[in-house]
Amino acid sequence: MKCLLKATEWFGGRIVLCLMLGALALPATAAAQGVTTGSLTGIVKDAQEKPVAGATVLAIHVPSGTTYEATTRADGRYTIPGMRVGGPYSVTVAPASGAASFEAQTQDDIAINLGVGTDLDFIVRSIAVEVTVTAPTSDAVFSSERTGAATQIPRQALATMPTFEGRLETITRLTPQSGGNMQFAGQDNRLNNITVDGSYFNNSFGLAGTPGERTGVAPISLEAVEQVQVNVAPYDVRQGNFVGAAVNTVTRSGTNEYRGAFYHQFRDEGLVGTKAAGAEVDPGTFSFRNTGGWGSGPIVRNRLFIFGNVEDGNLEQPGTTFVANPGGAPVGGNMTRVLASDLNALSARLQSQFSYDTGPYEAYPHQTPADRYLFRGDWNVNDRNKFSFRYTQLDSFTDVLASNSSSLGFGTRRTNTNGLNFQNSNYQILENIRSGIGELNTIIGDRMANNLIVGYTTQDESRASRGTFFPFVDILEAGTVYTSFGFEPFTPNNELRYNTFQVQNNLTWFKGKHTIALGGTVERYESENVFFPGSQSAYVYNSLQDFYTDVNDYAQNPNRTVSPVNLRRFQVRWANIPGMEKPLQPLEVLYWGAYLQDNFRVRDNLTLNLGVRFDVPHFGDTGFANANADALTFRDEDGNSVQYSTAKLPDPQLHWSPRAGFNWDV
Repeated sequence: MKCLLKATEWFGGRIVLCLMLGALALPATAAAQGVTTGSLTGIVKDAQEKPVAGATVLAIHVPSGTTYEATTRADGRYTIPGMRVGGPYSVTVAPASGAASFEAQTQDDIAINLGVGTDLDFIVRSIAVEVTVTAPTSDAVFSSERTGAATQIPRQALATMPTFEGRLETITRLTPQSGGNMQFAGQDNRLNNITVDGSYFNNSFGLAGTPGERTGVAPISLEAVEQVQVNVAPYDVRQGNFVGAAVNTVTRSGTNEYRGAFYHQFRDEGLVGTKAAGAEVDPGTFSFRNTGGWGSGPIVRNRLFIFGNVEDGNLEQPGTTFVANPGGAPVGGNMTRVLASDLNALSARLQSQFSYDTGPYEAYPHQTPADRYLFRGDWNVNDRNKFSFRYTQLDSFTDVLASNSSSLGFGTRRTNTNGLNFQNSNYQILENIRSGIGELNTIIGDRMANNLIVGYTTQDESRASRGTFFPFVDILEAGTVYTSFGFEPFTPNNELRYNTFQVQNNLTWFKGKHTIALGGTVERYESENVFFPGSQSAYVYNSLQDFYTDVNDYAQNPNRTVSPVNLRRFQVRWANIPGMEKPLQPLEVLYWGAYLQDNFRVRDNLTLNLGVRFDVPHFGDTGFANANADALTFRDEDGNSVQYSTAKLPDPQLHWSPRAGFNWDV
């Protein structure tokens, strides 16, 4: 456990102190909730500073006509939860039927921020005297419901900030604790928890820190994002299971006005330098374009709305700027020692004898296409129920140069002044995402609210290749790689697919000065991973002549059983699990979480937050037993004999996180 004084902030004479106790965070692979809405809170008093009970507070989201309503409690306080972020809102306080009369009063241009409460107090007077309204006493930073260090990034900032990539990480740099590349407070970016509309949206297998990072594209366009919140150390129990930050994103919704936009972005090599340390450099040619548009509007005014965004983009840039030597040219810069005549002859020989197409060895492009789709519908079922659904899709891949690893072949084969590999010995990484999320916000009676979220996401990060399946070959010259061809060593059956299904429910009960939150979450994570490097076989020859000698021998003796004497290294890998044609490793994890919290408004300027959260992961029985390894005896840290089960996965462990904090306006 740890005790941290997380933030002391000063603005216009107001200080917010946030204290977090025992914030035990779990790995980001566990289920966690994302905040999707904001709230409005405040107090209604009369001219004598006495609370006004039973008054009606009506908030109207002006662009959509969506209404939210609350009744002041005995202490004059009111809370309207589950509100659409953004605005503007028009908020009216009016007397309830049969209550003491006062003139209804309206405050306009109120903005609601993601994950925090906007404070709006009213002082009402008798109907014969002017009514006054206290403007919002807080903003996204200084809110009575603020918990921990957080940064709000509204739609206006998202629309006006310059960004080349359009990725979320270029926006979250606004967070003071950001170290770039989605790293916060010094933590690895894989330890964050990213949610979109409350749905878990991470690169949960852990090969990258964020969705889209495998190909370097944004899975959701910033044109479709309404607001982003970065929480570094919240003590709200609804957020957990991260040691970096919780990055909450809410997508845009439709309104009563038909609106839309079309855009086309592009750039080329004109923005790239051509000199380095005084030497001329040819950066090659490349092009980037992104064409898209969005539209929104009502299907039924004040009731049913839709928002859609579609983008088609592509980045094309040189796969390599190194070129083959025409003969006699000095080696240096981007001129290699590899003779163009050698590569042309080699490619022709492989095509004629083995019907294998090597692809080009220079001036070939790398491509990164990206097609993005997002559709969202919002339905005001009635005054007490609001439902939304969002679907997101990304189709993308990117070309990558062959691996330099020496665990297969010779290694250090990636294009440089010593060697040039052929295009079809490179590989591609896929990044295909499908995600759907449904959310229901319900007001129950006068004192309760419920939030239900159900989501499902699938992700495919498998590898592909431009070439056909063929043995991989490294050919050396003077002890280093001269050229390479064949199917990339680590790409055969390199498959990764995983999906996440989640259900979470949050119940909030308003009782006097207490706001009690009770919730639970269930997430089922499944993945299938295949890693079968070397199944195509890998060869290393000391020279191009040695390779030709072997090829000639093979042409004369195709059924030979003796290894060629000119071969430096040969490797091949196979799966020995009975009934398996490829080594498929499944993983199943079920996460359970529950939490309870009391937000106690001790005084007008002091709020206490007390809560506890419990999380338990369960691993499915998906391990493979290796009898030979299970029979081995090892020594533990005390020197005692111990044996291990290769099929054994971790037992469930209860993780609990007690939290306590206070928010004090001095």
